[in-house]
Amino acid sequence: MRISNQQLFDQAVDQMTRQQTKIADLQAKIGEGKQLINPSDNAGKAAVIQRLNTAYSRQEVYEATLDSLSNRLDIEESTILSSTDILQRIKELAVLSNDGSSGAFDQSAISTEVASLREQLLIQANQQDINGNYIFSGSNVKSPAFTADNSGTLSYTGNQQRIAVDISEYRHLDVNRPGSDVFASVDRQGTSTGFFQVIDDFVFALDSGNSAAIEQALSEIGTLADNMAGAITNIGSRMGIVESHRDTLAEVKFRYETLLSAEESLDYTVAITELSAEILSLEAAQASFAKISQLSLFNYIK
Repeated sequence: MRISNQQLFDQAVDQMTRQQTKIADLQAKIGEGKQLINPSDNAGKAAVIQRLNTAYSRQEVYEATLDSLSNRLDIEESTILSSTDILQRIKELAVLSNDGSSGAFDQSAISTEVASLREQLLIQANQQDINGNYIFSGSNVKSPAFTADNSGTLSYTGNQQRIAVDISEYRHLDVNRPGSDVFASVDRQGTSTGFFQVIDDFVFALDSGNSAAIEQALSEIGTLADNMAGAITNIGSRMGIVESHRDTLAEVKFRYETLLSAEESLDYTVAITELSAEILSLEAAQASFAKISQLSLFNYIK
């Protein structure tokens, strides 16, 4: 078959164009540091990279959730610890008022202090987070956890719903505890008596000088303090889970980063070696083409 000069010219140009395209592609890969510049270069590998990126992004969402949850639990812990300190002071006053050595003036002073401490506890019970949500109202976060009725009696007006968030594909954790669990009621002869009612009854007993009621208040306030200690244990457990899962999440993210690096990252040594070879090949093709393009039939009949 006869091959014309034009065919030789076209083949040489096509070859050099392909080599130039490959060089440009290698240079782009080296510049980006990635094996793929366009997904169409390797659809299978691109799909794997997309799945890995999606999985990694999910871990970042879980990480953000853990950060938010940790901040929320810090507020709850601080509130419970402050409430515990206040309750401890009320308990000390109950012991003092029950030892028989305090006179009427002292009882009045104790009553005044207990009433003040009760107001501090109410502030803690109706604590809000940085978003203005009441942390002990269950899911009813826009309303205070404890409110007073027309007679001034305080009671829990939140709900019992716990809000859970996903911290991994397979695990979730409660964000909150209802205020009725933290500021828990006590059993008084088979009847549930609210947290703040116990303190109000103590104040009334002090004001009236009812020694039997003061003694009962001492016992019930001790129960309130024990319940609050249980709340501290619960918050500590949830915070421990958050920190433990944060370590697990870091390991998972590292594994995905390793897999992504293997699929995405360019081996610079191999790529530069290949680029050098392609450049040399192109230069050789260009030199060869320059010589061929100068040939004609007269060169052969001289």
